[in-house]
Amino acid sequence: MKKVFTFLLVMCLSFSGTMIMAQNHALDFDGSSNKVGILDSPELNPTAAMTLEAWINAEEWQSSIWAGVIISKQGSGPDKGWCLSAGENGRLEFTVSVDEGWKSVATPQLLGTNAWYHVAGVYTGTQVKVYINGVLIGAEDAIGSLTPGEGVVVNIGENPTWTGRYFNGMIDEVRIWEVARTDAEIQASMSTELTGSEAGLVAYYPMNEGTGMTIADATSNGNDGQLINMSEDNWVDGFVPVTADIGVMGIASPSYIGSGFAADEKIRLEVKNYATEPITEFEITYQITGSDAITETVVVTIPPFETYIYTFEDLVDLSGETEIEITGSVSLDGDDNAANDVLTEMIEPTLNFMIFDEERHNYGGYGQTHTKTLYMPESLEDFSEIYIHIDLECPTGGCDPWDQPAKLMINKDGENYEIARYITPYGVACGGWTWDITDFRSLLVDEVDWVSYVQVWGASGWLVDVELELIEGSPEYPFVKIEKLWSEDNWVYGDPDVNDDFPEMDVMIHPETEAAKIRMTMTGHGQANTSNAAEFSDFTHHIWVDGEETFEQHLWKDDCDVNSCAPQSGTYLYSRAGWCPGQDVQPWEWDMDGHFTPGEMVNLDYVLYDYTNLLNTGYNGGSHTEPHYRCHTYFVQYSTEDIVGISDQSVVMDHIQAYPNPTTGLYNIKMVNDNIKTIDVYQLNSQLVASYQLNGDQEFQLDLSDMPNGIYMIKVQSENHTTVLKTVKSN
Repeated sequence: MKKVFTFLLVMCLSFSGTMIMAQNHALDFDGSSNKVGILDSPELNPTAAMTLEAWINAEEWQSSIWAGVIISKQGSGPDKGWCLSAGENGRLEFTVSVDEGWKSVATPQLLGTNAWYHVAGVYTGTQVKVYINGVLIGAEDAIGSLTPGEGVVVNIGENPTWTGRYFNGMIDEVRIWEVARTDAEIQASMSTELTGSEAGLVAYYPMNEGTGMTIADATSNGNDGQLINMSEDNWVDGFVPVTADIGVMGIASPSYIGSGFAADEKIRLEVKNYATEPITEFEITYQITGSDAITETVVVTIPPFETYIYTFEDLVDLSGETEIEITGSVSLDGDDNAANDVLTEMIEPTLNFMIFDEERHNYGGYGQTHTKTLYMPESLEDFSEIYIHIDLECPTGGCDPWDQPAKLMINKDGENYEIARYITPYGVACGGWTWDITDFRSLLVDEVDWVSYVQVWGASGWLVDVELELIEGSPEYPFVKIEKLWSEDNWVYGDPDVNDDFPEMDVMIHPETEAAKIRMTMTGHGQANTSNAAEFSDFTHHIWVDGEETFEQHLWKDDCDVNSCAPQSGTYLYSRAGWCPGQDVQPWEWDMDGHFTPGEMVNLDYVLYDYTNLLNTGYNGGSHTEPHYRCHTYFVQYSTEDIVGISDQSVVMDHIQAYPNPTTGLYNIKMVNDNIKTIDVYQLNSQLVASYQLNGDQEFQLDLSDMPNGIYMIKVQSENHTTVLKTVKSN
C-alpha cells in the first residue's frame, strides 16, 4: 500500500450531533461567472485570529490552486485580507495577510471531484492551518496580527480583487469566525447546523433558502449576500457527508512508457478512498476491449484519502498488441457516487511521450502551474538514458514579453524535485532544449506527478511542450541513488540582516557506491543594488568537501548573444549569473572521484562569494527584486548493486536481519555469522543522533522510543560488513 500521509493513517472520522436534513440547499457555481457578493463590514475583518469553514463539491478543478476561490476577502496595495481556495487536481489552500505579508498553507492533492468535503482554514496568531473533513492536513508559521481587508468585499465563488478565479462546483454552509477553532471544535460541529449565536461566529450562511437572489447571514450582524450572475437554477440540494466512496485514480500498468507490450504484463489499478471512513473490502474489475472482464475481491484497509495500487493475480499476454483500450472499475457497498467508479484509457506504449502538449501557462485562468500524473514502469533497468525536451509556443495574441524563470519538477511521494530549468525569452516562441535526467531514474518509476511551472505575470503566457524520451540499452550503473542537498528558490544574497551562508550537509555513502557526483542548477536574480547582484554580478563560488575547498563555480554566462531564440526584444545580449533569456539552464556537475569512501560520511559545504548589498531597499522603485539565488542541488551515487531500495518492511539479508519496520521504538538488529562492532544512528538530514560501541555481540536491540517520529538511517559496522539500514519510527 502506498503511504501518502502517515498522519492520516489512523484518522477515522465520525459525525456527531444533529445532521442537517430538512431544507438542505446549496449553490452551484459554474466556474466562469457565478459568485456571491457580501459588502464589507467591521465584523468581517478580524485581526487576532480567524477560522473559515465551508462544504464544497467540485465539478472540475481549476489548473492553479489559487484559481478556484471558495471564499475570499483579498485586497492589495498593501496586502490585506484572507482567502480559502482549491484547485490543481484537488489541493486546498488557506491564505492570510499578516504583518509580514501573505502567508499560506496548502494540502497535497487529496480532494476528488463530485464528492462533498468539509474544508477549513484557521489562523491562530502564530500558525496558519488547513483542514479537510476535520483532519489537520498542514500548518505553517505565520506570526503577527491579521491585516484587515477594510474596503474589500467578500466573495463566495470568486476573488474580489484578482478576478477570474471562479470555483466550479457546489458550496454550502459557509462560516466566518473571529476565533481560531480547535480540531475538536471543527469536528464536533462541521456537519451540524448552527444557531448563529455561537461565540466568535461573525457570519454564517446555511444557504437553505433554496430560492431567491440573496443568502441570509444567520448571525445578528446581518451581512447578507447577493447572488451575482446567478438564477433560480443555481439552487441545488445541499451537502451530505460521504462515508463510503472509492474511485479509480488511474491505470498503473501496463505503462504508457516502453517499446511495446510483453507476454507477462501486470494489470494494476490505483484506487482512492475519497470518504471519511476506512474501506476494508471492495470489488475491482478490469476489462481489455475484446476480452472478458476480470473481477476480484480486495480485502485491505484503505484509510480516508489514501490511495492503494492493486495488482491482479494473473499476468496477461499482450505480446503482439500495439495498443489496448482498458477499463478499470470498482464497486463498494454504500458508495452512491458513481462519477469516479469507472476509468477507461487507451494505452499505446512509446519511448517518446508528450507529458504536456501546448499546455498554456499564464497568470489568469490557466495558471502558472500544471500537473500531470504519469504511471511509469516499475523498473527502468532496460533504459540507458532518459531525456526531457521542452519547447515554447505562443498562444493567440502573442507570447509573454518578459524573461522569467521556469522549471519542470517531479513530485514523488509528496516531495518535489526540480529536474530542468529554463528562462523564457522576450516574447518569441522557441526552445529545442534538452536535459539528461538519467540521474533521477530511481524516482521515475510507478506513479510520478510531473509539474510544469512558469513564473509568468501576464494574461497571455506560454504554450509549453514537454516530451519524455527513453533510450533502450544497458546502463553503466543500473542503480542510481539521488538525494537533495540545497533546495532553494529564493536564497537571499547579501542582505546584512539575512544569513546567506548555506548549511553544511553530511551525506552517507552507501557501502556499495562505485561513483558519485554533485549536481547543481544555479542562477542569480534580482538587481538595482550593489554590483547589480545577483543577476548581473560576476562572482565565483566554491564547494568544500570534508573541510577543504575542492570545486570552483564561476557563475557567469557570457554567451547570451549565441541564442536560439534570437532575435528577441529586451536585454537578452547581456551576460548574466548563470542564465540567458530564452535559454536552458544546464546543471553544474562535479565528479566526487577520490573525495569519498564507501560506507563513510562525507561533509559538503557551498560557500558563496563574500558580498554585501549596500543598497538594500527600494530595488529601483519596486521594479526589481532583492538579490537572490535559485539553487537546487543533488548528491548522486552510482552502483552495479542495489543501493536504492527503501523498504517499508523488515530487512532480511544473508548477513543481517532487522525488524520491525516501521517501529514504535524498539528495533532489533541481528548479524548472521558475524559480530557487530559499532551502530550509528542518523536523522534523514544526516545528523548523527546516537552511537553505540559493541563488544562483538551478534544481536542488539536499538531503542528509538525517546526520538521524534521520522526516518532514520542506521549504519551497522561488523567485522566483515558495513550495512546502512533505513527505518521509520512512528507511534
